[in-house]
Amino acid sequence: MEMAPMGSYGLEVVRVTSNGRRYYGRAGKARLIEACLEPGISVARLALEHGVNANQLRKWVRKYQERQSANGQRSTGQLPDSSAFIRVETSPAPAERHTGGIAIRSAGLVPSVRLQASMPNGVSLTLEGCDAQLLVVMIDALGHCNVPAR
Repeated sequence: MEMAPMGSYGLEVVRVTSNGRRYYGRAGKARLIEACLEPGISVARLALEHGVNANQLRKWVRKYQERQSANGQRSTGQLPDSSAFIRVETSPAPAERHTGGIAIRSAGLVPSVRLQASMPNGVSLTLEGCDAQLLVVMIDALGHCNVPAR
């Protein structure tokens, strides 16, 4: 049987056992795993394109990430993006008048709240007109997200 590279990542079958189990070249396997870690890439699609079972490819990726974290390194898909931030825009508070100990806002009862978040993977989120408590919860939730960079 001729062993030839498959797909654009050069995943090469180096051996096939009598029960059909395939062994792949390390370099091609590593390139395919790195490709899976790129944001927006479908592991199932890459597996299908390269003739590998999707569950097997996910297992390779998971083991690779475990080895990287054990070595104190981060995998390509987990590099921090310096542009990952949450921009909070504030506008000047409406003028307040004090009359007998009661503060009255001249622009209305509820301040306008707007949150725009641009995640490292390209997803943008905009919340407008929500209450301040929801804004606090969203900022907290976004701060705990582990979104891989593009």
